[in-house]
Amino acid sequence: MQIFEKAAIIITFIIMVGLSIWLQLGLLEDPKSQPIPGDSRHDPDYYVENFTATGVDETGQNRYVLEAERMVHFPDDDTALLDKPHIIQYKDGLAPRHSYSDSGWVAPGGDEVLLTGNVRVIEGHATNDAGGVMTTEKLKIKLKDNDG
Repeated sequence: MQIFEKAAIIITFIIMVGLSIWLQLGLLEDPKSQPIPGDSRHDPDYYVENFTATGVDETGQNRYVLEAERMVHFPDDDTALLDKPHIIQYKDGLAPRHSYSDSGWVAPGGDEVLLTGNVRVIEGHATNDAGGVMTTEKLKIKLKDNDG
Protein backbone atom coordinates (compact mmCIF):
# COMPACT_ATOMS: atom_id res chain seq x y z
CA MET A 1 0.00 0.00 0.00
CA GLN A 2 2.85 2.36 0.68
CA ILE A 3 4.14 1.92 -2.88
CA PHE A 4 0.79 3.07 -4.27
CA GLU A 5 0.73 6.06 -1.91
CA LYS A 6 4.26 7.08 -2.89
CA ALA A 7 3.44 6.65 -6.60
CA ALA A 8 0.27 8.79 -6.21
CA ILE A 9 2.23 11.52 -4.44
CA ILE A 10 4.98 11.50 -7.11
CA ILE A 11 2.42 11.55 -9.96
CA THR A 12 0.49 14.40 -8.27
CA PHE A 13 3.76 16.32 -7.80
CA ILE A 14 4.72 15.82 -11.48
CA ILE A 15 1.25 17.00 -12.60
CA MET A 16 1.48 20.08 -10.35
CA VAL A 17 4.95 20.98 -11.68
CA GLY A 18 3.72 20.52 -15.27
CA LEU A 19 0.67 22.72 -14.69
CA SER A 20 2.81 25.38 -13.01
CA ILE A 21 5.24 25.50 -15.93
CA TRP A 22 2.35 25.62 -18.44
CA LEU A 23 0.67 28.51 -16.58
CA GLN A 24 3.94 30.40 -16.17
CA LEU A 25 4.75 30.16 -19.89
CA GLY A 26 1.22 31.31 -20.72
CA LEU A 27 1.54 34.37 -18.48
CA LEU A 28 4.97 35.33 -19.79
CA GLU A 29 3.86 35.33 -23.44
CA ASP A 30 3.45 38.84 -24.83
CA PRO A 31 -0.28 39.42 -25.41
CA LYS A 32 0.48 42.05 -28.10
CA SER A 33 2.08 39.39 -30.26
CA GLN A 34 -1.27 37.66 -30.66
CA PRO A 35 -3.62 39.23 -33.22
CA ILE A 36 -6.82 40.46 -31.63
CA PRO A 37 -9.94 40.28 -33.77
CA GLY A 38 -11.38 43.76 -34.25
CA ASP A 39 -8.25 45.38 -32.82
CA SER A 40 -9.25 48.89 -31.75
CA ARG A 41 -5.87 50.60 -31.84
CA HIS A 42 -5.92 54.34 -32.35
CA ASP A 43 -2.47 54.94 -33.83
CA PRO A 44 -1.76 57.79 -36.26
CA ASP A 45 -0.63 56.98 -39.77
CA TYR A 46 0.86 60.41 -40.55
CA TYR A 47 1.19 63.96 -39.32
CA VAL A 48 1.77 67.30 -41.02
CA GLU A 49 3.58 70.30 -39.52
CA ASN A 50 2.31 73.79 -40.50
CA PHE A 51 -0.86 72.30 -41.96
CA THR A 52 -3.15 74.35 -44.26
CA ALA A 53 -6.34 73.22 -46.01
CA THR A 54 -8.53 75.43 -48.18
CA GLY A 55 -12.18 74.77 -48.98
CA VAL A 56 -13.81 76.27 -52.06
CA ASP A 57 -17.38 76.23 -53.37
CA GLU A 58 -18.48 75.05 -56.83
CA THR A 59 -17.53 78.43 -58.35
CA GLY A 60 -13.99 78.19 -56.97
CA GLN A 61 -14.49 80.90 -54.36
CA ASN A 62 -12.82 80.42 -50.96
CA ARG A 63 -15.22 79.27 -48.23
CA TYR A 64 -12.69 78.48 -45.48
CA VAL A 65 -9.02 78.12 -44.65
CA LEU A 66 -8.02 75.69 -41.90
CA GLU A 67 -4.52 76.11 -40.49
CA ALA A 68 -2.79 74.31 -37.62
CA GLU A 69 0.70 74.02 -36.18
CA ARG A 70 0.32 70.24 -36.53
CA MET A 71 -2.31 67.85 -37.87
CA VAL A 72 -2.23 64.17 -36.86
CA HIS A 73 -4.42 61.73 -38.86
CA PHE A 74 -5.94 58.55 -37.39
CA PRO A 75 -6.90 55.97 -40.05
CA ASP A 76 -9.10 53.76 -37.84
CA ASP A 77 -11.87 56.39 -37.64
CA ASP A 78 -10.62 58.92 -40.26
CA THR A 79 -10.34 61.74 -37.71
CA ALA A 80 -7.54 64.24 -37.26
CA LEU A 81 -6.16 66.01 -34.20
CA LEU A 82 -5.17 69.66 -34.63
CA ASP A 83 -2.66 71.60 -32.53
CA LYS A 84 -3.33 75.36 -32.33
CA PRO A 85 -5.93 75.46 -35.13
CA HIS A 86 -7.00 78.68 -36.84
CA ILE A 87 -10.09 78.65 -39.07
CA ILE A 88 -11.00 81.51 -41.38
CA GLN A 89 -14.55 81.31 -42.74
CA TYR A 90 -15.77 83.42 -45.67
CA LYS A 91 -19.42 84.37 -46.31
CA ASP A 92 -20.71 86.70 -49.01
CA GLY A 93 -21.22 90.24 -47.73
CA LEU A 94 -19.48 89.59 -44.39
CA ALA A 95 -15.95 90.06 -43.17
CA PRO A 96 -14.08 86.79 -42.56
CA ARG A 97 -14.68 85.04 -39.23
CA HIS A 98 -11.50 83.91 -37.45
CA SER A 99 -11.65 81.07 -34.90
CA TYR A 100 -8.70 80.02 -32.74
CA SER A 101 -8.21 77.33 -30.05
CA ASP A 102 -5.62 75.21 -28.28
CA SER A 103 -6.65 72.02 -30.07
CA GLY A 104 -9.29 70.59 -32.33
CA TRP A 105 -10.68 67.40 -33.89
CA VAL A 106 -11.64 67.08 -37.54
CA ALA A 107 -14.61 64.74 -38.05
CA PRO A 108 -14.50 61.92 -40.62
CA GLY A 109 -14.94 63.42 -44.07
CA GLY A 110 -13.61 66.79 -42.92
CA ASP A 111 -17.00 68.56 -42.80
CA GLU A 112 -16.87 69.49 -39.10
CA VAL A 113 -14.22 70.65 -36.65
CA LEU A 114 -14.58 70.57 -32.86
CA LEU A 115 -12.41 73.29 -31.33
CA THR A 116 -11.46 72.82 -27.66
CA GLY A 117 -9.56 74.83 -25.08
CA ASN A 118 -9.49 78.62 -25.00
CA VAL A 119 -11.68 78.99 -28.09
CA ARG A 120 -11.82 82.55 -29.42
CA VAL A 121 -13.99 83.69 -32.33
CA ILE A 122 -13.42 87.12 -33.86
CA GLU A 123 -16.14 88.35 -36.14
CA GLY A 124 -16.50 91.62 -38.03
CA HIS A 125 -18.81 93.07 -40.63
CA ALA A 126 -17.75 94.13 -44.08
CA THR A 127 -19.94 97.24 -44.13
CA ASN A 128 -18.86 98.80 -40.82
CA ASP A 129 -16.42 98.48 -37.94
CA ALA A 130 -18.91 96.65 -35.70
CA GLY A 131 -17.91 93.17 -34.74
CA GLY A 132 -17.26 91.08 -31.72
CA VAL A 133 -15.22 88.50 -29.90
CA MET A 134 -16.69 85.34 -28.41
CA THR A 135 -14.84 82.98 -26.06
CA THR A 136 -15.77 79.47 -24.94
CA GLU A 137 -14.16 76.14 -24.12
CA LYS A 138 -15.74 74.11 -26.98
CA LEU A 139 -17.12 75.05 -30.38
CA LYS A 140 -18.27 72.88 -33.28
CA ILE A 141 -17.84 74.46 -36.71
CA LYS A 142 -19.44 73.13 -39.88
CA LEU A 143 -17.00 73.88 -42.67
CA LYS A 144 -19.39 73.09 -45.50
CA ASP A 145 -22.81 74.73 -45.64
CA ASN A 146 -25.85 72.71 -46.62
CA ASP A 147 -26.42 75.13 -49.51
CA GLY A 148 -22.99 74.69 -50.97
